[in-house]
Amino acid sequence: MSDSLDLVAKLGAITNMTHGFIYFAPEASEEYEAVGLPATYHYFASRGACFGPVPAGVIVATFFNFNPALVHDVIPEAWTLAAPADIQDARMRAAGRVLSRMCADSDVDIDAATALAGKMMDGLGDEGRALAAANRAVPEPDDPWERLWQRITVLREWRGDAHVSALVSAPVDPVEALALHAATDQVPKAALVATRQWPEDKWNAGVERLIARGLLVGDGQFSDEGRAFRDDIEHRTNDACIAMVDAVGPDETRRFIDLLKPVRGGLIEGGAFAMMGR
Repeated sequence: MSDSLDLVAKLGAITNMTHGFIYFAPEASEEYEAVGLPATYHYFASRGACFGPVPAGVIVATFFNFNPALVHDVIPEAWTLAAPADIQDARMRAAGRVLSRMCADSDVDIDAATALAGKMMDGLGDEGRALAAANRAVPEPDDPWERLWQRITVLREWRGDAHVSALVSAPVDPVEALALHAATDQVPKAALVATRQWPEDKWNAGVERLIARGLLVGDGQFSDEGRAFRDDIEHRTNDACIAMVDAVGPDETRRFIDLLKPVRGGLIEGGAFAMMGR
């Protein structure tokens, strides 16, 4: 892997972690319920609120790998329970509460990290990156922790949009993408099925399609071709995200990663990822 691709991968990993705690934080549940959003609506409504009161199809398309029926169960009804702008504000308040609680003693240079995140964002266009663009359009909060988190979210979703493009062009469909992910042993199949809610028959059909293409073998594990196929998807995702490094340069990218390490450390020490088994 080239130095730039290695930096892109490291940047993707740390922005994913310093964004992703929001999906497990009790503060998030408290804030969403305070604006009138019941628990079953939290994930899709909170992550999709940046778009405004969109129909379910927009969430299905941009989130990519969830069973569409799961989305249609809560969208657009969620927007009748709480306004998207209120949900978005609740999400950022929750992020700020978690970060200030877990990272206050972690020697984080919030101003420097926020400024570098902004500089990176300013150097990126959002063409083909709908979820990043929607998050960029959200008014930035005044609270320093919230503002840092929202900028990290834009960068995280920018990479995520690139990954979805790589999956679509591979091509793999949502179930096939999840089955390939399960084959890496990074996330158990049971967790992917539970969170994405694909019925067993559809999961098995996806696995059979991958077996027919020579990408998986009968037990759902990679063939040599399949491992290379998924590695190529990850490579193309990283390659599409080199612009993130180019936006500030390799040295500033390394500095940004270093600035986020105390945030990641505080979140880990604070138990933010306990529900993920980390």
